[in-house]
Amino acid sequence: MLKLLTVIVLSTGCNYPVETKRNKAQLAFFIEEFPQQEAETMLLKVYQASPKMVHVAPKPVLVGGPGMLKDSQVVDTQDGLHAIQLNFTTRGQALMEFLTTNYRDRRLYVVVAQSDQSKTNSVNSRCIGVSYIRGTIRSSTMIFTPDASREESESIIELVNETLE
Repeated sequence: MLKLLTVIVLSTGCNYPVETKRNKAQLAFFIEEFPQQEAETMLLKVYQASPKMVHVAPKPVLVGGPGMLKDSQVVDTQDGLHAIQLNFTTRGQALMEFLTTNYRDRRLYVVVAQSDQSKTNSVNSRCIGVSYIRGTIRSSTMIFTPDASREESESIIELVNETLE
């Protein structure tokens, strides 16, 4: 099963198959890995404007489902841009604290998987955020600048919140 998932992800770039219903979306968090002998990694495409491939662990370290996320929202930043704020449950906060403690000095990639409106049972996914882990996140919120327009970010957040209901 893991090999099948790896083949699917490698053949589709940033795609991560997550069970989603029509008009739904879910977030998955992947941790940066360094390719070494015998270490399993997969390639993830990041940065839409200037695509780059990075190595990540083959499985997400956190899936932003109902047990992990309370809700999410688009917020304005002080510099006039926008960001995405994720509000974790107590369980999600504990897992994020564990991850940011144990994977310090690595990047955490946020991938969104959403149902494809044009195709039945099809899922599109892509990396929408990257956060460098400098220290332990003890807060119940995480804010990151998405690789998406404000309209696209609002659409993603609306679908993610519907999935959490």
